[in-house]
Amino acid sequence: MRYLLLSLTCLLLLGCESTHTTRKIIQNDSSYSLQIDYFSGYYDMDSIYTLPINSYVYIELTQKLGNKPCEIPSSPCSISENSTLVVLLDDFTFTGDFRNEFNWTESISGNKHTIQVCTYVITDDDFE
Repeated sequence: MRYLLLSLTCLLLLGCESTHTTRKIIQNDSSYSLQIDYFSGYYDMDSIYTLPINSYVYIELTQKLGNKPCEIPSSPCSISENSTLVVLLDDFTFTGDFRNEFNWTESISGNKHTIQVCTYVITDDDFE
């Protein structure tokens, strides 16, 4: 009886574990190769990426663990106020807005183990 009770307790505790993964992607659909300078306020880290035409880069990847998947909040797709993202291209000014969540495409999949993918697509229209 004691073994059965211990087994049921372990099953309930381990069976309810859930995860929420967030991926933030910058995708270059423009006609130019770009340099992206990203400072993540979440990781407190600087990164520099060279982004060729028709390529993408993951700028953030986070994972949260919990035991109630409905209570795990999804992160906003925009970058936080503590982060900066600068797109560099000679002779052009980038006019896109990474802080506006409506400029990002979001997809969420999974139930108990959810994956949220946020993608910002850079096009020629983002430059002047």
